[in-house]
Amino acid sequence: MKKNTLNYIVDIPLLAQSVIVSVTGVVLIFAGHGASFLGYDSRELLQMHEQIGLLMVAFSVIHLVLHWKWMACTTRNFFSSNSRSPVICETAQPVEE
Repeated sequence: MKKNTLNYIVDIPLLAQSVIVSVTGVVLIFAGHGASFLGYDSRELLQMHEQIGLLMVAFSVIHLVLHWKWMACTTRNFFSSNSRSPVICETAQPVEE
């Protein structure tokens, strides 16, 4: 599998999970116990928030593993004393059609 495809498969669900966890968190904070949102009561919202949050942690770890070389190279460039000639971290790969 191409790296771009794998990144897409990981990053899109991670974005959706982040949105769901954020929305359920805000609803739980401001509406409190006994709240209802989109047909879910507060107990169901809390369960959804926790379960999708755990899934989000797993996807975040995968995301970090996939981008580890880039993060290490960028960090090295950021803290490098020779800022005039930074190392090129990862070149864009051509998309195969």
